[in-house]
Amino acid sequence: MRKLVSWLSRSALLRRAVQLLHLHDVGNAWLRRLPLVKRLPGSGVVYRASRLESIPLAVEMFENGNLYDAALLPEGFSTFADMGCNVGYFTCWLAHLAQGRRLRGLMLDANPDAVKEAEWHAQANGMRDVFGIHGIAGEGKIGSFSEFYLYESNICSSAQPPDTAKMGLRGKWEKIRVPCVSIEQHWRQHFGETRCHLLKVDIEGSELQFLKAEQSFLRLVDSVLVEWHKWRVSLDELTKLLTAADFAYVKTVEENVNMGTAYFRRKSA
Repeated sequence: MRKLVSWLSRSALLRRAVQLLHLHDVGNAWLRRLPLVKRLPGSGVVYRASRLESIPLAVEMFENGNLYDAALLPEGFSTFADMGCNVGYFTCWLAHLAQGRRLRGLMLDANPDAVKEAEWHAQANGMRDVFGIHGIAGEGKIGSFSEFYLYESNICSSAQPPDTAKMGLRGKWEKIRVPCVSIEQHWRQHFGETRCHLLKVDIEGSELQFLKAEQSFLRLVDSVLVEWHKWRVSLDELTKLLTAADFAYVKTVEENVNMGTAYFRRKSA
């Protein structure tokens, strides 16, 4: 089943056919009752898929190694903040690479179901100092609420009204209200002045607003892995902002016509 879903996920036409036949709902109902659970060889890190779209994501991250470059991670890293954590696979990936080191970190997502799944992964792997946060950062006044648009798949939601033509997504969207939070406040609440070795930002077009709003938190960060979405921001804009915050561009990890992922490291680190 895992290989079948991974293959189907590569074809937009097949994905649409699955949606029209309601096979997507049937598959998700099955996985909610009987999630696919696996362990990463070597580390024993546990991860599970309780939605169909999580299966190809797990294949790309854990089996194919196509999403991120492990060689870029700070040596001996133990702290992180994952903005747009989805179901928590990035945390599992870090735990796998940490080789038994105790991790401390934050996982934020505006999708409440994704946060619950990310928290399950942290708890299942004994990460007592990794905390899930349901909220949105960089959008709206702290303590207020902001609109957020949930896509029927849990991997493409956005703080901005969806432009389905540019995003290539024509499925069902749901508008919800999400608390506006400060990552700096949450970080200091849990970890005080501890450095954040790695900040990962994957928030579907809100990356520039987040980095502008969290300048104080950025001063605690040693490296940034950021996905940029070209219909909202350019790599040049991100580079200019992060250069002014004492970061240097290191590498573009991947890029296509719609988005890319780049890595920045603090110059003075």
